[in-house]
Amino acid sequence: MTKEQPLVELIFDRLNDDHDVPSETAEVILAALSSDDDLAAALDGQTTELATQQAAAGPPAHLYLDSVTVAGFRGIGPERKLAIEPGPGLTLVVGRNGSGKSSFAEAIELTLTGDSARWAARTSVWRTGWRNLHAPHPCAITVELRVDGQATPIRVRRSWPDGGDLADAQATVTGGDGADSLERLGLARPLELYRPFLSAAELGKLVNGTPSELFDALYAILGLESLIAADRRLREAIRPLETSIKETRERRGTLHAELDGIDDERAKRAAPVLAEPQPKLDQFDLDQLDAILAEPLDAVADADVDVDVARCRQLAQLPLPQPESVAALAEQLVAACAEVRRYDESRSQASMRTAELLRLSLEHHAEQGDGPCPVCTVGVLDQAWRERGTAALNELRVSTLNAKRATEKRAELAQRVRALIGGIDVPEAAPDGVPLTELQAAVAALRAVPSAPDELAAHLAAHYPAVARAAEVARTGAEEWLRQRDSGWQQAADELRAWLTAVRELPDQQRDLAILKAARKWLSKAGDEIRNARLAPFAEHAQQIWQQLRQESNVDLGGMTLTGSHTRRKVVFPVSVDGADSGTVALGVMSQGEMHALGLATFLPRGCAAESPFRFIVIDDPVQSMDPSKVDGLARVLAELARERQVIVFTHDSRLPEAARRLEIDADVREVLRAEESVVTLRPSLDPVRRYLDDAWAVAKSTEVPEDVRGPVVAELCRCALEAASQRIIWRTQVGRGVPHAEIEAAIGAASRRLTTFFALAFFDDADRGGEVLGRLKNRYGGWAADAYQACRKGVHGAYVGALPALVNDTRRLTEKLT
Repeated sequence: MTKEQPLVELIFDRLNDDHDVPSETAEVILAALSSDDDLAAALDGQTTELATQQAAAGPPAHLYLDSVTVAGFRGIGPERKLAIEPGPGLTLVVGRNGSGKSSFAEAIELTLTGDSARWAARTSVWRTGWRNLHAPHPCAITVELRVDGQATPIRVRRSWPDGGDLADAQATVTGGDGADSLERLGLARPLELYRPFLSAAELGKLVNGTPSELFDALYAILGLESLIAADRRLREAIRPLETSIKETRERRGTLHAELDGIDDERAKRAAPVLAEPQPKLDQFDLDQLDAILAEPLDAVADADVDVDVARCRQLAQLPLPQPESVAALAEQLVAACAEVRRYDESRSQASMRTAELLRLSLEHHAEQGDGPCPVCTVGVLDQAWRERGTAALNELRVSTLNAKRATEKRAELAQRVRALIGGIDVPEAAPDGVPLTELQAAVAALRAVPSAPDELAAHLAAHYPAVARAAEVARTGAEEWLRQRDSGWQQAADELRAWLTAVRELPDQQRDLAILKAARKWLSKAGDEIRNARLAPFAEHAQQIWQQLRQESNVDLGGMTLTGSHTRRKVVFPVSVDGADSGTVALGVMSQGEMHALGLATFLPRGCAAESPFRFIVIDDPVQSMDPSKVDGLARVLAELARERQVIVFTHDSRLPEAARRLEIDADVREVLRAEESVVTLRPSLDPVRRYLDDAWAVAKSTEVPEDVRGPVVAELCRCALEAASQRIIWRTQVGRGVPHAEIEAAIGAASRRLTTFFALAFFDDADRGGEVLGRLKNRYGGWAADAYQACRKGVHGAYVGALPALVNDTRRLTEKLT
C-alpha cells in the first residue's frame, strides 16, 4: 500500500474542485478538521489557517526485533534472553502451558507499550501476579530493536525497584540517534495505530468486542480518525443550536398562556401580540413588546412604593445560615473555651517566662561550661542539670504551644460568632401586613452579645433560633406582598425579555445551523468515498488470509466494510454458507475456530500495513479452537507473511510446528522449558525424527544402561523415528490428494498398531499392502534398509544382538531417504 496523501490536504483538494460548496461551508469543514476553537472562529466569519498536521519527527524506516531479555517477570525467574534473527522470517517459540513462553511475549508488549492487552480488561488481581514469585529481584525487561541500515540497536528497558508496583517501572531508551524516549523516536503513535502484538486475549476481543472498537481501530490505521473528530465537533455544534431554536419556538405558546392569566394591564396588552404563531418568529411585533417592557414597574411611579419593594426583596432574600450550622458553631466555641480552661492562662504566662529563663541558662552553660548558677549563685550548672533543664524546657514548650493554639482557636471562633451576628441586616420598616417587628426584636436581643467567649457561645445558642423563626415568618410575608403587588408581571416580564433576546438571535442561529448541516453532509459523503478507497487494500488482504485459513470451511467471507457513524459504527463481514448468502454478518454463522481465524484475518493486515515502521509481528497462542486443516492454513499464512516480515509466534500447540515441518516451511523453532524455581531455558526444537534418533544414539553409547536393556530401548526409539518419518509422507501424500484432515488422522490412528501398516500407508497409500513393504525397501534402497526396518520391527520384543550404533546410523540414513 502506497503512502497516503494527508487527509486535510485531500479534503482541501476535493473542496477546491467542488464548485457547488459555498465558501463559508468549506471554511467550516476545514475548521472542523482542526479544532473546536477553529470551528467557532469559522462560524463567526473569521478566516482559519489550514493545518496539514505534519509530524515533527517520523519513526525509523524499518524496525526488527533483535532480542528480549527478561528477569523476575511473570513465569521467568533468573535472567533469560530470547534472541531472534533481526530480519524477515518465521520463528516459532513452543512450550507447554506454564513454561514461560507467553511471559516473553507479554514482556515485549509491556516494554514497548507500557501495558498488556491480556491484563487491560481484567480485575486488579491479574495485575498483582506480574512479578516472579521465586526470583522477584532483580525485575527488568530489555527489548532490542534493530533499525534497518543502522549498526546500533534501539534498546528499550523497563526495570522495577524492589517492592515496587507495576506502575513504578523506570523506562529508559538508548540508541536511535540519541533519542531518549519512544515519543522522540516517533514510535508512540505507530504503536497505537499498527500495534504489532496479538495475544490470545486480544484475539478474542477482535471478534467478541464491541462493534465500534474494531471500527475505531481500522479508522485510525487508515488515517481517518480526524474524520470522526470532525463529525463529533459538527454534531456538538449542531445540537445546542437545534435545541435553542426548538425551545424558542415552543416558548411562544407558553409565554402567551402565562401572560393571558396575569391580572395586569401590561400583560393584557402583551398577550395578544403572541396570540398567533407566525411563519417566522422574527415577524412578531417585537418593537411593541419592547415598549410594553420599557414601562415603569408601577404606573404611579411612587417613590415610597419603590422603597417598600426594595425592603420586601431584602427580606425575601435575607441570607441566614441554617440553625443546625449555627448550633454546631456554638458547640465548637464551647469546646474551645473548655480547652483553654484546661490550660491556666496565668500559669501559661509563668510557664513561658520559666521556659525563657531555662533557654537562657542553657545557652549560658553551653558558652561558659559547668559553674555556679548566675542567678542564685547557689546551685551548680553541670551536665546533670543540663539534661534535666533540657527535658523541662521541651515539656514547657509543648505545654505553652498547646495553650497558645487553644487560645487562638477560641479567639477565631468568637470572631466568627460576632461576624455572623453583625452580618444580619434587616430593614428598618416594612409595608403593612409584613411581620417585621418580631424579627427586629429577636435580632436586637441577639446583638446584645456578652464579652466573655464562653458566655458568647451560650448567648448564640439561646437567641439564634428565635431569629431564624422570625426571619422565616417575615420572609414568607414579604414574598406574598411582592406577589400581590406585582400580580405576576415582574417574573413574566423577565421571561419575555429573555425570549425576545433569543428571537433576535434566531437568524444567526438558523444560518449557522444550515451551514453546519451542509458541512456535515458533505464531509460524510466525502469521508465514505475516502474510507472505501483506503479500506480496499486491507479488505482484500483480509479476504486473501481468510481463504488460506478457511481450509475445509463452508463459510466464504465477503468484502469487509465500515458502516454507520458515532454510536452505530461497526465493521461488517458479509458471508455466504455453501455459496448461499447467509443474510447476516460473519459472527452469526461461524464456529469458535472460524471466529479466531477471522480475528487473525483482521489483525494481520493492520499489523503488516505498509505505513507501519514495525517489520515484526508478535502473536501469542493463535491456534485456539482451530481444527488441523486451519492449522495448516495458518502455517501457510505465516510463511507468506514471513517473506517480508519478521513473524514471531508463541504457542503451546505442537500442531503448528509440526504443520510447518510437514509443509516444509522454513521456520526457526525454539523450545521453552521451565524447571523448578522458575528457571527457564531455551533450546532449538528438534523434529520428532531427529529427537528419537538422538535419544537412541545416547542410549546406544551409554555405559550406564545395562546391555540387556539397551537393545530393546534403542530398537523402540529407532522404530518411533521410522513411524514419525512415515507420518510425514502420509500427510504430504494425502493432503496433496485433497483428503480431509480428519480422515488423515483417522487413517494414521488405525495404522499406528504396526510398523508394517505405517510403511504400507506411506509407500502405497494403502495400509493393506504391508506384505509388499520389505520388497519395496530392498528394491529402492538396498538390503541395509530392509535389515534396519526388520531390526526396528522385531528388536523391541527381545534382545537385539547387532551393533546398536550401526542400527541408529542405518535408521537415520533410512529416515533421510524417506523424507
